[in-house]
Amino acid sequence: MRSTIAEIDTVKLRHNFHHIRSLTPGAAIMPMVKANAYGHGIIECSRILSEEGADFLGVAFASEGVMLREDGITTPIVVMTPPEPNEAALFCTYDLQPVACSIESMILLSNEAVAQNKVLHYHLYIDTGLSRDGILPNEAIDFMIAASSLKNIEAIGICTHFATSDEIDTTFAKVQLKSFNQVVENLQSSEFIFRYVHAANTAGIAHLPEAKFTLVRPGLSMYGCAPTHELESKLSLEPILRLKTSVLSLRRLPSGTSVSYGRRYNTARETTIATIPIGYGDGYMRALTGKAECLIRGKRYPIVGTICMDECMVDIGDDEIGCGEEVMLIGSQGKECITAGQLADKCGTIPYEILTAISARVPRIYR
Repeated sequence: MRSTIAEIDTVKLRHNFHHIRSLTPGAAIMPMVKANAYGHGIIECSRILSEEGADFLGVAFASEGVMLREDGITTPIVVMTPPEPNEAALFCTYDLQPVACSIESMILLSNEAVAQNKVLHYHLYIDTGLSRDGILPNEAIDFMIAASSLKNIEAIGICTHFATSDEIDTTFAKVQLKSFNQVVENLQSSEFIFRYVHAANTAGIAHLPEAKFTLVRPGLSMYGCAPTHELESKLSLEPILRLKTSVLSLRRLPSGTSVSYGRRYNTARETTIATIPIGYGDGYMRALTGKAECLIRGKRYPIVGTICMDECMVDIGDDEIGCGEEVMLIGSQGKECITAGQLADKCGTIPYEILTAISARVPRIYR
């Protein structure tokens, strides 16, 4: 096995699940496991979260739900993007719950459910301002009247998704929340009752307690991270992933020697350059060139020169470090720590992208 691995702490995953549950008493919980569980491994994380009592698992695409079902996971699965026209059979065969975003897709699902002699549960998706998917608020009653005439499909949930819940200013999120509450109230007045009402993602759980309703959808927080540093400290999360590798080779270079493609780095003095076997082909982003650091023996060292597809270089100066020594890219070592959020700041993105970018060729090891 490669020395480059993503090490997943399953004890911390279980802790985060119960911690989030403690923040949302009385609400069902649907951990989001889409995008390979945010880079942490969809099969293994889904097994653990199911063991701990997850009421649902949330995925983005039917193919992710199929993968979980074929692995034997029986927890209810909600597919949070609209079903594609050719996927009706998958939803029915594998008992996946769609979000209702158009009457056309619901007709296809109904016809397939009748053909398979199954009843398909679904969640009405209300577009309150993200403008991505869903039914507009003023169309919700007409939609439900039409959908309720279809056979073998049953609405058990109603949901929306916030556009700005991770921002300190919750003004627009509260506009969305007001709109959503009005839709739910209007539908109830028309005798459309939903067992599960859900809107809160990780940021919603932290910023909008009134949005917890009867089900919450924690995503990044389940894996010990948060969209912002402010939310990270507020939620008291424990990151479950460590991305690490080892020193592959060492070379002593004179002052003025260029390192890596494009000659973006030149040694300022005689120094030792360590090569480590990780690069953008592993998801360690090229955008971190000239910005990233790593930890060796609990000390920070700069990653220098252009990050390559398979390797990158570290300037360790005059320190006596040997081949095979552990190098930490994300995680703690000694008293130092590098987080996904810190890497995101360095390359102008969000921690979601840092974690989901970790490629399939990096083995996930579960401790």
